[in-house]
Amino acid sequence: MVILKCQKCGAQLQWDGTGNVMRCGNCQTEYMIHPRSETFRRARKQDPYTGRGEVQGIPIVPGNDCSGLCPIESFAPKGWHICSRQASDEFYGDHASNPFVAEAEFVAPDGSARILFRGSNIYTDRKLSRIPLFKQIDVLGSYMRIASPFSAEQYCDYLLQRDIQPVSGNKLRVEEASEAERERQQTICRNYISQGFSSVVSDWKRVTYEITDRSGQRKTISVETRVNDAHKAGQPMMGGGMFGSMMWPMAAPDEHYWETQYEFIIVSDADKYEALFPTAQKVNESIQYTDDLEQIRQSLLQYLQALKNQTAMAVHQQEMASWDRRQQIISDTHNYTMNVMHQMNANTAATHQRVANLHSESIRGVNTYYTAQPGTGIPDVVEADVRWDNVYQSTVDPSVFVASESYWLEPGVDFEPLIRTNGQY
Repeated sequence: MVILKCQKCGAQLQWDGTGNVMRCGNCQTEYMIHPRSETFRRARKQDPYTGRGEVQGIPIVPGNDCSGLCPIESFAPKGWHICSRQASDEFYGDHASNPFVAEAEFVAPDGSARILFRGSNIYTDRKLSRIPLFKQIDVLGSYMRIASPFSAEQYCDYLLQRDIQPVSGNKLRVEEASEAERERQQTICRNYISQGFSSVVSDWKRVTYEITDRSGQRKTISVETRVNDAHKAGQPMMGGGMFGSMMWPMAAPDEHYWETQYEFIIVSDADKYEALFPTAQKVNESIQYTDDLEQIRQSLLQYLQALKNQTAMAVHQQEMASWDRRQQIISDTHNYTMNVMHQMNANTAATHQRVANLHSESIRGVNTYYTAQPGTGIPDVVEADVRWDNVYQSTVDPSVFVASESYWLEPGVDFEPLIRTNGQY
């Protein structure tokens, strides 16, 4: 029997693993359930040691898109509330290859104890090229990058602060790896080395703390983890030969993988920890991944790929729109530049013409004047000998002009003084 909580009222829900609909007896809220296959249900078995609890698939908490699927199976203490879910992608998950990090929670009926398990997670640190001209933005394999990878004990301390957030406390003991654990670590290192990694360290620790939580209660906390730190030297960027060998020390990017294989956290009232620990270890030792985990991961990868395609299309459309805007800006700039150049050429030509006119007048010993009556002169300009200081034109007969030398002439209202052109005609 799987015991879950109603998401609406918090009452317990009971599901026998076979029905498609589960109804809350308190508020009558219905939940759609996707039972696992008959093969899996037949594989469930009683705990061989005490008969209390059983090894079973732990379903994704109702309300999740993968509701009813069981990414993990393990021994479940009888009467405990259990569920699994996706670990927060604020800290977990490689969106390129491992978008779903399984998390399972076990809570004692009286709330005095809680067990939290999280599956494997890989943090990737790809160093930049050592050639300044080849430097690029980091391509990170995981959602979060840890600048300085932790040892197993340091990571236990980190998880205590992040997940428990104690007000105060101290470290009671640090347990080293057993012989069986050291053999597992050696196997892990050999597997990494067979994949081309040159430097591999596998580290396991279980650390026990005594703390005071935010409610003022004394708790005993156990945090257990295994971390793997692996380095792989990159390949020469320019191929083989002498040139490739010369480029390799500068251009080959190192690959650095820091993996947490699992996290197992026990939170218990201080006076109940010792009695709880054997049950918690039974849970830890029995945890296994099921086929549903790969199904969930593939589903998420397909969703992420579709999202990536949509994003790429949107970016492409934006780039096309940006290209059109750039083309318009280029066209407008070109037109403005050409207009400015044409105006500059016209001004330059006018200046050359004015200089040429003045030069011509100087050679011929004349000055030019704008005529007072349009249509007189070509183009409305007349010439007079330089010895004349002032030139007037008749308003009655435009063909009649009067000139004076060395003094101002008052020819009367029938004549209008003319203005010098200074070559600007």
